Amino acid sequence: MSNNYSKGPIVGYKCPKCGFDTNQAHCDSCNAPLRWDKNIGGSAHCSGCGNSVTGIKCRKCGNRFSI
Repeated sequence: MSNNYSKGPIVGYKCPKCGFDTNQAHCDSCNAPLRWDKNIGGSAHCSGCGNSVTGIKCRKCGNRFSI
């Protein structure tokens, strides 16, 4: 992929509800990996569709939380 959305480190998470820990979060719309803009802790976006991401849905328990 050659767009700006494919750059930056991949977003990982640890669910605050169930404790599920993963090094890769995925977009709810297109299932592509989520990436930080340049540095971890900045804004995040989908590497596929480019949507800005403010929350993550845990793929194990379905809990939704902010990043």
